[in-house]
Amino acid sequence: MMRSRRLNCVSLVTAAMVALVCRSAQAQGPRDNIYRYILDIDIPESAGLVALDLLATKVLRGSAPKPFTATVVHRSADSSGTVTGVALDLVPYHLLGGGIRPLSSYRANSIAGRLLRVVTKTAMSIAVASVPNGDGSVLGALAVRTTFHDPHDPVLNSRLPEVVDSVLAAHGVSAADPTEEDLGDRGVDLEPAFAAASRQMRARGDVQVSAGWGVAGRLRGGSLKSDSLDQFRHTLWITGQHATGQRFDVIATVQFQPAFRDDDDWRFGAGIQRKSRPADLRLQLYYDTGSRRFHPGAVIEAHPTRGFLVGAGLTSEAAPGGLRGSADARFALTAQWYPTARR
Repeated sequence: MMRSRRLNCVSLVTAAMVALVCRSAQAQGPRDNIYRYILDIDIPESAGLVALDLLATKVLRGSAPKPFTATVVHRSADSSGTVTGVALDLVPYHLLGGGIRPLSSYRANSIAGRLLRVVTKTAMSIAVASVPNGDGSVLGALAVRTTFHDPHDPVLNSRLPEVVDSVLAAHGVSAADPTEEDLGDRGVDLEPAFAAASRQMRARGDVQVSAGWGVAGRLRGGSLKSDSLDQFRHTLWITGQHATGQRFDVIATVQFQPAFRDDDDWRFGAGIQRKSRPADLRLQLYYDTGSRRFHPGAVIEAHPTRGFLVGAGLTSEAAPGGLRGSADARFALTAQWYPTARR
């Protein structure tokens, strides 16, 4: 009965998304691909890896997701050993073609328009990871993450689409879907337009608000069978990110894990992010109700090239199965790849 109800809920959500896509496709006016204007800043953490609790950071970004992100993490902890995980995060609405629609439809401030923007920024995530004991089992997670409030949306709150179209028209390039060859052959440089939009969005301040839910468990023998799934746990979180200027962000996260169990814990975290050209530095401090103590941490992230992010983090965390007040040291390396707009 419970499984049937869950399937019905999934069917209703899927049907609602398809209906929204069809409705937007019927809108009148010239269409544009809104995913062409995704800024190459503030890449959110993989929701699946948050559900698996493999990341060094517990203070999560509140920024909107990219259309597609692939993440690899290698984590080492004092008590739980070494774990390697991979995750894929993608926006279903992007795959359904919903991003290609008139700008007037995307910018509409009606209830339907606002809900449609939330759907546009909702990502599904799947993640798997190794198990240190080497018994052939793997850890798996399914998660969903959405951005409810995004004042740094360049399509909604800037003239970036119009500026890009103007630059392309001045060089005789089709604004519909320019290729790398088109931009290179005509000497088109869109980087100044995107850089100006990034500065403009951060100057707005305000708070980006995102939330997520994930379920993680162990697959015995590495096979996906009904009798091989155990040790399930749910994770819920909500996070806010406030840009106080071009260089600094204040971030706060509340996380509930493992939710809906007798041993559930709350994590209340806050952090400061310092942005710079070579790398971003994030300092965090969170309180864990399970260990009844504060845990500090630091993460350094760098962009070696556009569409690629690497990071290293060191943090304190509650020791698994340890006494209250005990803590572990956790070190994690991450690498993320995501497609970016043609510049």
